[in-house]
Amino acid sequence: MRILVANPNTSEIVTGVIMRSARRCAQPGTELIPLTSPGGTRNIDCAYGDYMSAPHMIEAVRERVEQDRPDAVVLAGFGNVGVFALKEVLDIPVCSISEAGMALACLLGHRFTTLTMLEQFIPYQQDLVRLYGFEAKCASVRAININVEEAATDRGRTLRELTAQVQRIVAEDKAEVVILACAGLCGYDRELSQASGIPVIDPVVAAVKTAESLVQMGLSHSKARKFHAPPQPIEAYRGELLGRAGAEP
Repeated sequence: MRILVANPNTSEIVTGVIMRSARRCAQPGTELIPLTSPGGTRNIDCAYGDYMSAPHMIEAVRERVEQDRPDAVVLAGFGNVGVFALKEVLDIPVCSISEAGMALACLLGHRFTTLTMLEQFIPYQQDLVRLYGFEAKCASVRAININVEEAATDRGRTLRELTAQVQRIVAEDKAEVVILACAGLCGYDRELSQASGIPVIDPVVAAVKTAESLVQMGLSHSKARKFHAPPQPIEAYRGELLGRAGAEP
């Protein structure tokens, strides 16, 4: 089995953190193919960053799928970052870490909290929870105050801030499960689970295991309606985009 693991940020540091979590849980026979977005921002930390980074990543994933023929794609950004577009253009399973993390959390407790990296990102993730249909299962959305790449490199500070927030989540929000809602927060789950006494989900782990399960079951997303293939050839969309970008003012 081959799984393409795509980081929508342009940071190779974050890709390294993502791949450590992915390899930690993948089956011995699963080949993991890393992909760092070739364009956009090093830190997707707002809606602008999301929408400006998504086109680069979508095209890079589509091209790598054609080249490497993986069995599934893991989209390792805890946001929208083009997941619906990729489900339209691809027939293989596409598992976003946000959607997989929330789905798994529903199996582990009554309500969950997503814990992201910046307070500014809280409204964005509240909208994301609603978009995926998990609003009734979400106790809260909380944040530390550190960007994606720093969360991957400054482990001491990040763990301290995460620990403090998880304590508040348990005491004040009464959540029974916490999702680490950022690719840069991968790898902190075990320490936080042990300290808090509740399940803390590494979303990359959740998405990789979901992707493996879907491939083994022979399942992928439905193409009947929402994720039906685009009505025009892919080149038509790319041509229009390039044409507008290159147009004279």
